[in-house]
Amino acid sequence: MTFAPLSSVRLTGGPLLDSQEAGRRYVFALDPDRLLAPFLREAGLSPRKPSYGNWESSGLDGHIGGHYLSALALLVASTGDIDARDRLRYMIDELARAQAHLGTGYIGGVPNSRQLWDEVRSGITADTFSRDGRWVPWYNLHKTYAGLLDAHRFAAVDGALDVLLRLADWWEELAAGIDEDRFQLMLATEFGGMNDVYSDLYEATGDERHARMARRFTRRALLDPLAIGVDELTGLHANTQIPQVVGFARLARLTDDADLAAAAAFFWETVVHHRSVSIGGNSVREHFHAASDFTPMIEDREGPETCNTYNMVKLSAELFTASDDAADLDYVERALYNHLLSSQHPDHGGLVYFTSMRPGHYRNYSTVDDCHWCCVGTGIETHARHGATFYASDSDTVSVLQFAPSTLELPTLGLLLMQDTRFPNEQSVRLTLALDTPREFSLRIRRPSWLAGDPTVRVNGSTVEALVVERNFLVLRRAWEDGDVVDVELPMTITVERLPDGSDWATLRYGPIVLAARTEDLDPATLLGNDARMGHIATGRFSPLADAPILTPADVAVMQRDESGSLAFRIPSSRGTVLLEPFGGLHDARYVVYFPWAEDGAVARRREALEAQDRHALTLDAQTLDAVALGEQQPESDHGFAGTGLETGAVGDLRWRSTRESLEVVLNDFHQLGSTLRISMLRSPRSAEFEIEVNGEVLAHERIGEVTTEIDTPIEIEIELPPLTDDALHRRVRIGAAPGSWSGRVTSIRLLR
Repeated sequence: MTFAPLSSVRLTGGPLLDSQEAGRRYVFALDPDRLLAPFLREAGLSPRKPSYGNWESSGLDGHIGGHYLSALALLVASTGDIDARDRLRYMIDELARAQAHLGTGYIGGVPNSRQLWDEVRSGITADTFSRDGRWVPWYNLHKTYAGLLDAHRFAAVDGALDVLLRLADWWEELAAGIDEDRFQLMLATEFGGMNDVYSDLYEATGDERHARMARRFTRRALLDPLAIGVDELTGLHANTQIPQVVGFARLARLTDDADLAAAAAFFWETVVHHRSVSIGGNSVREHFHAASDFTPMIEDREGPETCNTYNMVKLSAELFTASDDAADLDYVERALYNHLLSSQHPDHGGLVYFTSMRPGHYRNYSTVDDCHWCCVGTGIETHARHGATFYASDSDTVSVLQFAPSTLELPTLGLLLMQDTRFPNEQSVRLTLALDTPREFSLRIRRPSWLAGDPTVRVNGSTVEALVVERNFLVLRRAWEDGDVVDVELPMTITVERLPDGSDWATLRYGPIVLAARTEDLDPATLLGNDARMGHIATGRFSPLADAPILTPADVAVMQRDESGSLAFRIPSSRGTVLLEPFGGLHDARYVVYFPWAEDGAVARRREALEAQDRHALTLDAQTLDAVALGEQQPESDHGFAGTGLETGAVGDLRWRSTRESLEVVLNDFHQLGSTLRISMLRSPRSAEFEIEVNGEVLAHERIGEVTTEIDTPIEIEIELPPLTDDALHRRVRIGAAPGSWSGRVTSIRLLR
């Protein structure tokens, strides 16, 4: 089954249309010339305007420009926007000019591109997160590939495919000199969905070279365990893996590769059912934690990353195209109405990076001029493509996949299908068919997994008594006539959903809609990110877990729909009556999505456990001025991590770094309050000897003895710090191994007040 072209779908109302319009305003507030600046610079041309700052000038230069091509192309397809087409045409013309001037076929914003690719020709080194000292250049370049492809396939802009093919030819020629071992070494660094975009290019051109390159961009270390049904995801950077798996699914469908198909299906099953929370998001601090322990999800401020969910929706859509199983689309619905809608501010359009699941926490939103995070890039695409998964069709079947006010126009069937609904506020959906001539075909309507009972279907007012259900679809086969009306009732109810690890935390859903409590309204002006490297993180104080309302089965049994007429409920709790509202529309506030859960009569005991959990965590958080978790991509990047003689590993979902030479990070001490440096490590069977230097001054020489029985247990080193002098605002921490020794396994470095 093939999704209906995005250009054939129009949103006609509801929150998704509002989201699309807010997204358009954000896109048009961005300056194309500033986004083009890195590409012109790297081609040897003078930019018309200076580049944006933030991530656009600190190593990921040009990544938003690639996303911008996709966002404009999607707006052209989803709205017919002429201004978006004009902007897109201008972007493509400028990229073509830069490509022609450089003369190699390459086009990209990666800093010092020519030097980088010359180094790649002569030999590859790989660290976990940077390619030859740059910040994930293949991840960056993937956005350019994908943007050019989207400009071609969604907007048919002249020249876009030509620029892309010249870029692909450039890499084909360069890659011919790289053997497979070195190519796989290169793939140890995040590379986006390069296998996916080369699969797309193969489908668009039929050129087998592109299918072969898609296979070369298949990382065996990820594929091989997934293909045999083994979950080795714990500790991995989540959004490094997900785009690759989208590519597995894409290439599998195009080439009938059973291993790729098995890997994609197993990954989806594992992440959706065992590693995701109710809103459809996954990961903490960008990494997969242990599926058996969701404690980090509840305790941390850096919850699910929006990019992950964007890519999981793409994976679900690709799997549906291959399987025609509506279960894939249940996830799309959950992610769309809960995580993705909530990740965009309805007024100013700002986009969210981390959606904390910690009770009582909040989110930061991007601003157009200062914030150019990865989730801004995927965000400007997300809200332009909502209709991409609404409908599917072939010559004999039309499928309604999502419930939202919209129209579908299929000239091949002479059909205009109009969907009217106030879903999810109401459970009724009306489909009206306008046909140029009577025609027999099957109309399929997704039968969602959250139904509270059998759906009711009426055609022209008459109830369909014997509903046919196939592959989670309600199937209506008949000769349809102009003006036929199908009414569907989709009964919804409240469902209690525990965390996948079975721990005592619960979320409440009404149908697919996650309900949340607003615990403290906040000033929207205080929730805007800035151009700091960590401006995307909501670094404010933690609320005590023990302050969250505790819910019981008895509370749920008596909760009532609010009389306001909106989709809201009132529920008694340990903190009095709580108003629950859809999380997708909750903004500018602290909130609770997962509530502490207790059996009837056990509330006091549950609160005592929460208070104990709070005692250590709240004290440490209040003492912490800055911290970096080693072995984690974004924290290291945000703290200027550098080193030589490095090794990286993980014990469960706790990552570490070690060095035989040196490593260093920069910690922020903006108010000069730092008094103590805490270095957390794991014990090892090997002794370690190293010195600790702060701002050029050696403050400690440490020796840690070998152990045989307490391997992998934590150890902490604390060092008293001298005051900062003058106007210094940072602490540069260097750990240097003694000659012939090593640093031991360092998990985090923390600056305490």
